[in-house]
Parts: sequence; structure tokens; C-alpha cells
Amino acid sequence: MRHFKYISLNIFLSFILILIIFFLFKSGLIKNYIVGGPNKDFFIDLKNNFIPWLECYKLGPNFEIIQKIKGEACPMFDHGKLFLMIPFNQNLKLFYLNYLPYITILLFVLITTFLLNPKNKLEYFIVILTILNPSTLLLIETFSSDIFIFFILIIVALNRIYIFNWLLFFYCFLLKLYPMVSGSFIFIENKKRSSIFLLMLIIFFGIIFLYLLLLNYFPINKMFVGGGKPGYWHIFTLNTMPKVLKYFELNYIFCLIIVYLTFFYVLYKFYKSHEVINLIKDQDFFTFRWRLFLIGGNILLFCFVFFSNYTSREVFLILLIPQFLFLNIKKNKFSSLIIYFLVFRYLFLFIYGPTNVIESTYYIDDKRYFSYVFLTATFVKGLLDFLLMALIGSILIKINFLILKRFILKLRF
Repeated sequence: MRHFKYISLNIFLSFILILIIFFLFKSGLIKNYIVGGPNKDFFIDLKNNFIPWLECYKLGPNFEIIQKIKGEACPMFDHGKLFLMIPFNQNLKLFYLNYLPYITILLFVLITTFLLNPKNKLEYFIVILTILNPSTLLLIETFSSDIFIFFILIIVALNRIYIFNWLLFFYCFLLKLYPMVSGSFIFIENKKRSSIFLLMLIIFFGIIFLYLLLLNYFPINKMFVGGGKPGYWHIFTLNTMPKVLKYFELNYIFCLIIVYLTFFYVLYKFYKSHEVINLIKDQDFFTFRWRLFLIGGNILLFCFVFFSNYTSREVFLILLIPQFLFLNIKKNKFSSLIIYFLVFRYLFLFIYGPTNVIESTYYIDDKRYFSYVFLTATFVKGLLDFLLMALIGSILIKINFLILKRFILKLRF
């Protein structure tokens, strides 16, 4: 009976959240006050990239940017070539443009709500924050392909038909390069899997990756810069604070080195702390929640350290929350601290998001300047991201090393 009650509440909450999102779209609030941007249209990744790519591909399998659609150049292609295998014709184009985004929003809200599966007021509040915060709304509003990778990774963590998981992983990996770091899931997929078979899997995946590189399957020079860089707006990267300091004419490279060195030092101190050691002590990493944590966390840390990302990529942070909530139920004080920090950071995003839209810049003699409110909010966002990712990174590295150590020991004996 209680189980049915929670399901009913989750459905009701999802329905309310979907109505709120549709209201934000219909009223224009999502553009005017939350995510902004020069393009007033919705789902711009779908309309300006995905559909034109498929239309360009119909012109010929080796299309380049010089090819034209109705007199306009094809947009730069920054995904794996598997994307071009998506079925496409005029009827499907209408479906993709008019129905797919709204179906995706419905699925995203429902899946996220049931994934977090709230049981108390704090957990319900966290669900609301994870879905309605400006970073998630940016993901929904732009219709980034990250939302589909998010769906697929949940299936991989949940599904027990392993060959299906490998095919889904390859699909993600062949679509965008960064999901390759989620391949560590094969280490915690099956307790009974022999180390020799696991080694064969690693070699097999490695050979395929090298083969695809030799075939120039990945437009690597474009995949790392495709879709444009966020600049100062809606940014999620370790480079955030150096970018703000650069605006005040401090040496960017020097600031970058200091921030990176400090980040790895703080990460190391967390890594060695008793709190992190106790958090993962005697944990079974083969559970669904830990698989989610490892898959989402590895992607999040990899992208944060090495790339300049839009905040929409923070969607993978949602995959870490179920494990933190579970540990919180078990009265783990360190996990509780992380949850409250996450809540604080999500609340700050409701300040940070609008500062990216409302008077973030002004001009004097045709020269652009950033407002101090915007720069301050961006710096604080960078600092919160710095602390959060150092904390999460320390847990991830500890787990990854522990899993690798167990694998090596099994291989030796």
C-alpha cells in the first residue's frame, strides 16, 4: 500500500513539474529570464544542427560544410558518424520537430522523478531542484544530445542483459566521444565474471576504438569544439574562475595553472580523508546505485577537468544523487553534508541563471563590458563547482582505484 502511495505521489509530482516546464516555454520566461541566448527559438540544437545534418547527409554521404541546404552552408558536424544513420524523411522531420522534444521532456521528468524516488520532504525538494534548475532547463530548452546519453546510461546501469549494455555503450561512444570514460561499468557489471573474460573485453573495446581512430570515424578536431564554446555564459568547467580573473587583466595561463594545481591538491586531501574512506568502506559497487554513480561521475569529472562545457552537461550529476540519498538514509554524516551542499548549489543556480540573461553585459563606445553582478555570480558558481567536483572526484578516484586493484589481484591469482 505504501509503495503504491509513493508511485502515485511521484506521478503527481511529475505531472506538476511538466506543467511548470510547459508554462515556462509558453510564457517565454525560460528564454527571457532563465537561459536567454540570441536565438529566440526553442530546441535550437535540434533545429539548427540535428535536422540540417540529416538533410545534408541526404545530399551525399561525404558532405562537408561547403554543401548547401536552400543556399545556406551545412552546420559543422561534431558527432560520430553513427548519428547520420538515424532514419530521416519529410514525415519523420515533422515528427522530430513537432513531437519528439515534448515526448522527451515527458520522459525526462518521469525518469528523473522515479530515479530519485523521493520518500520525504527533503527528497521531494531535491527532485524539484534537479528538474527546474536553470542548468537542467538549458538542457531541455536547447535539446542537447546529452539528454539521450543520460537516458541510455540509466538503461546500462539497470539492465542485466550484458551484450545489450555493450551495444548501448558503443552507441553512446560512437555518438559523442566523452561517454568512453563510462566504459568502466564493465568492471562492476557482474560479480561472477572472470578476470580473463574481463581482460578480453577491455582488449576488444580497445581494438575497436583504435580501429575507428584509424578510419577517422570521429571528427576529433570538431567534436571537442562543436556546438560552440560557452564563453562566460552558462559555464561548467574548471576554467571558470581563471576566465573571470582574466577579465580583470590577470594572466590567464598563470591563473589556470594555479587553479588546476589547487584543484588536484584539494582533491588529493579529500581522497586521503577518513570521511571519503569511510563513505565507501564495505560498499557493494555492483548495485544499481553505485553503477549509476560511477558511470555519471566519471563523465562529469572528465568533462569538467578537460573541456569547457555548457551547464546543460550537469545533467549527469543527477546520476550520483540516488547513492547519496541512500547513504543519507543510512545516517552517513558525510553523505548528508554532500546532499546539503548540492541543495545549496542548486539554489544558487536560480541566482546564477538569470544573471546570464538580465543585463550581463553593457556597451560603452561599442566595446562590450560584463556587469560586476554577472562576474561575481560566475566566480561563485566556479568556486562551488570547484569544491563539488573535488569532493566527487576524490570519491570516484578512490572507487576506480579500488575496482582496478581488485581486478589486478584477481588476474594475478
